[in-house]
Amino acid sequence: MGSQLTINSESSWSRLKQHFSESFSGELVHGRRASDMDQVDEHRLKRRRSAYRYILLLLAVILLPIDAHNLYLGELVPAVGGLLLLGILMANILLLSMNRDAFLSPALVLLLSISLVSLSLYYGQNYALYLLFPLMVALPVLLKTRWAVSMAVLSGLLVSPLILTQYDTATSSIIGLSMGLTWLVSAWLVFSMTEQSRRLKDMAVKDALTGAYNRRYLELQLDHALETWERYQRPASVLLVDIDFFKRINDKFGHALGDMAIKSLVEVISSNIRSVDTLCRYGGEEFVVLLSETAVQDAAKVAEKLRNLVEHTRVMPEGTMTISVGVCDVAVVDDVDHWLNLADGALYLAKHNGRNRIELAESVVEPLAPVGKTIPDWR
Repeated sequence: MGSQLTINSESSWSRLKQHFSESFSGELVHGRRASDMDQVDEHRLKRRRSAYRYILLLLAVILLPIDAHNLYLGELVPAVGGLLLLGILMANILLLSMNRDAFLSPALVLLLSISLVSLSLYYGQNYALYLLFPLMVALPVLLKTRWAVSMAVLSGLLVSPLILTQYDTATSSIIGLSMGLTWLVSAWLVFSMTEQSRRLKDMAVKDALTGAYNRRYLELQLDHALETWERYQRPASVLLVDIDFFKRINDKFGHALGDMAIKSLVEVISSNIRSVDTLCRYGGEEFVVLLSETAVQDAAKVAEKLRNLVEHTRVMPEGTMTISVGVCDVAVVDDVDHWLNLADGALYLAKHNGRNRIELAESVVEPLAPVGKTIPDWR
């Protein structure tokens, strides 16, 4: 029984450590990609709320004994100010614990905290300086860079005259330097964690050879596009792109040049689609382009433009590289697998009709054999 209790305690402690780590890792404030899916945004929002809650808890823990000491000494003005701020912190913590938005933004809470420190120093409560250090840590974590810098400068302007009147020049310089270093270390840690999270995310969702998104990311984006169509009737189309006679390219020029051909295709497509569109490597020399807010006729124009550009891009030492493209609109599909199967059928039709061309999924009258089973015949 005692062993069981120990295991449960360790498990709870491990979960707490994991939650704390996740709260302070990754993109704490702003996402890099506007087209991230709703569930990704929701996860980031929860992580941001958790980080904010931990910072508020830290401020509350430091503020509580300071405020109690002010009450004990009868310093009513800083004591009442501290109680008001403590009430705000606890209310925000409660709301965040319930997965709701705090009623005061991080910038306002930090500004109120800095104001309280200034008020306390004015009344001779020098130990209020201890509250400044977690505030310096919180600034880069909770605010965008320019706001974090602005708040740090503002806090310095507010507090410096009071520090200079309470301490000699050497002590004031050491306090100022310590505060600056605390802010810099916090900013560097936030930057390092964000960069590490970005690199790990790129490794998880991007193809190592080409830099295009991978199939896992494609499926998530297709799910989102299909859901958007079903809820808001916002169009989207898929282009399934395949390099013609790719096996012959590898056999004749070698796999190194084959890889170069694939990279070249990615460069051509990436530079000729919008930032809201998504390019993914579907497998081998096959790629999928998800065109947002694009109906099938406009998608066919984009496909034809890409086909023409690839044909006139010199990749091999001799001859040209061409592609075949299958185009399918979200309006005619039942689910993601159906969407990809229709695009696959259109691609097969393009190969069957001579390659270096595009075909629409509406041209596919009956189910065709899976592309994988016909590879030796038409690639």
